[in-house]
Amino acid sequence: MLTGPGDVSPMRLIGRHASPYVRRVAVTLRHYGLDYAHEPVMPFGPGKTAVAAHNPLARVPVLVLDDGVPLIDSAAILDHLDQCAGPAQSLTPAAGPARRDVLNTLAVCTGTMEKLVAVLYERHFRPRETWHRPWIEACENQVHDGFAWLETRLASDWLCEGRMTQADLTLAVFWAFGRAKRPGFFARLSCPRITALTDRLEATEPFQATTPEAETLTNDLARYSCG
Repeated sequence: MLTGPGDVSPMRLIGRHASPYVRRVAVTLRHYGLDYAHEPVMPFGPGKTAVAAHNPLARVPVLVLDDGVPLIDSAAILDHLDQCAGPAQSLTPAAGPARRDVLNTLAVCTGTMEKLVAVLYERHFRPRETWHRPWIEACENQVHDGFAWLETRLASDWLCEGRMTQADLTLAVFWAFGRAKRPGFFARLSCPRITALTDRLEATEPFQATTPEAETLTNDLARYSCG
C-alpha cells in the first residue's frame, strides 16, 4: 500500500502513473500489498537529474529498494516483485510452460506498446509536415496486429492459466493508456474482449489508486487531431 507522511517506506517508486510502464509496476505493488512511497517525478525537465541519479538513461520507472539499490526497467522490477510475493501469489508462474506462456504473451503486450509509443513520439515531437508516414503506418499496423492477437487469446476472462496473470494486468494498463491517448484509433481496433478486461480491472482498487496524472503530451496530441 502507499505509505503516508512520516511513515518509513521500504521502497520508493519513481515516475508518474501517466507512464504505462510506471503504472503497471504501481498496480502490481498494490495488488501484492507491498508498502512503497510514490515519487511522481517526470524524467525530463527539472526531474531529469533526480531520475538520472538512479538510472543513467534517466528513464522511469525506477524502484529504489530499502537498501538503496535501484531497480530499473519495469520487467526487471516486476520480476523482483514476483519474488517478494512468493510463488503462491506471483502473477507470473515461476517455471515451466505456464511461465513461458505468460512471458510470451507479455512480450506481445510490450512490443505492441513500444510501437504505439513510437507513433506518439513521431506525432508529438516532429512537425506534422515532417511526419514519416510510412513509418507511422508500419507501426500502427503492428499495433493493430498485436492487439488483434491478444483479443483472440481472451477466449475466457483471462489470457493465460485461467486466472489473472501479469499479462492481464499489463494489457489492461496498456489498453487504457492507448485508449486515452488516441481514442479514435483505438475505437477502430474493435477489441471488445480487451475493453471488457480493462474496464473490469480499472474498477479494482489497485487500478483506481493509480489513475494517470494529466499530461502535456495528451494536450499536444489533441492539437494534431490524433484519432
